[in-house]
Amino acid sequence: MAKIILVVLGLALAWWILKGYRRRVDRRDAPPAAGASGENMVQCALCGVHLPRSESLTSDGRAFCSADHRERHQAGKGPG
Repeated sequence: MAKIILVVLGLALAWWILKGYRRRVDRRDAPPAAGASGENMVQCALCGVHLPRSESLTSDGRAFCSADHRERHQAGKGPG
């Protein structure tokens, strides 16, 4: 009788461990939430580098990667 109880307890423990493992794997493989999407990217009007909108400098509706590029564009000079 004791052997049967031990086998049942062993199977229950194995089921409980596998259930927890599967829950962790499913949670890791789940797609990110809709609100966790990435930030919008913009392109520098002078050199063409792509960067996040929050890191860009804006002037006259155009995005720039640095203050130098913004000033050069306003002065009418090209890259280089």
